[in-house]
Amino acid sequence: MDVKEQVAALQPELVRLRRHFHENPERSWKEFQTQKAIEAYLDELGIPYVESCHSGVIATLKGPHASDRIIGIRADIDALPITELREAEYKSRNPGTMHACGHDTHITILLGTARILAALKDQLTVTVRFLFQPAEEEIANSGAAYMKEEPLVKECDRLIALHIWSKIPAGWASLRYGPVMSAADTFDVTVEGKGGHGALPHQTIDPIVAGAEFVTALQSVVSREVNPLEPAVLSVTRFQGGTTSNVIPGEVQLSGTARTFSKELREAYPGILERVAQGVGTATRATLRTVYHFGPPPMINDKACVDTGRRACAKVFDPDKLVDWELQMGGEDFAKYYNPKCLLLLGGGFPEEDRRYPQHSPYFDIDEKALGLGVEYFVQYVLEWEEELKK
Repeated sequence: MDVKEQVAALQPELVRLRRHFHENPERSWKEFQTQKAIEAYLDELGIPYVESCHSGVIATLKGPHASDRIIGIRADIDALPITELREAEYKSRNPGTMHACGHDTHITILLGTARILAALKDQLTVTVRFLFQPAEEEIANSGAAYMKEEPLVKECDRLIALHIWSKIPAGWASLRYGPVMSAADTFDVTVEGKGGHGALPHQTIDPIVAGAEFVTALQSVVSREVNPLEPAVLSVTRFQGGTTSNVIPGEVQLSGTARTFSKELREAYPGILERVAQGVGTATRATLRTVYHFGPPPMINDKACVDTGRRACAKVFDPDKLVDWELQMGGEDFAKYYNPKCLLLLGGGFPEEDRRYPQHSPYFDIDEKALGLGVEYFVQYVLEWEEELKK
């Protein structure tokens, strides 16, 4: 059988695997049952592995004719702290935790790839390394920061990965040259005031008002300080403070995210936040303290890696369904790895638009037809790279 036929025969197993992982999501750095399930599947395939980064796995497939060239294929394995609201027979069984970004899909596709390539082991002329990485969603302390330091990863000649994309129909894909996804940093702000009675605000320094001023002032940064042709985002996503209706608290906490493709703007963000905080503090008499956390840098696809990938894509996707999607402001810690690399965005949306919910939605789901296409892409990529190396 050719690759397409092998993948088609594997589809029921891919669906079973994906639904198992979807039903049993685990949060960053706690993916221990996921780790065990991955290891059990690799044992079945006879592929040796080592545990990595607390709750990750690195497996190596090396046939008798393999050279010293190594390709790594990476999948992230963690879920999000979201309560799933969508009703399905494979709905999350872990309250407050959900695979709302498609990492269950990524695990499944990589395991399916391992099965197909294991059957081709005696023919392979390169070594394939499967990287099951924990904690992609932990922006300030993500798994890639640790897995990239593993000798087994550093010795890979190149790395490839994909990300399922629910707003684009299954059957479509994008493999861009250059930038794909933005840097993804976070920040925390502590607003200290002076608490008191809600009926006597003049006797307090209200941190809620100061925090609200900070949120409002921050919105003018992107609209008035950043080139309008340059993608940039500053979002405050958490505002916590107070305990009851008649007490002005002494402190509130804010958190948010900063996104950009620009190295210069990224380096300027911490100073900008501090400047805004100091200005608001002066105006409101509160004290604002900012802490900036650098997350993954922008995801930049390597040209040579994309060249190979596009030849692989030509064997998997219809030509009119392989497109350059717009730049994405979502972050991806795959960008942290040192190796030459590329990231494919794989369409996973349902044909009906009203069933397509974005990543991180409590109603998120994917069209499982995308599973086989992901496996086929990874397998074809390895085979295409082998052919390149023979020239």
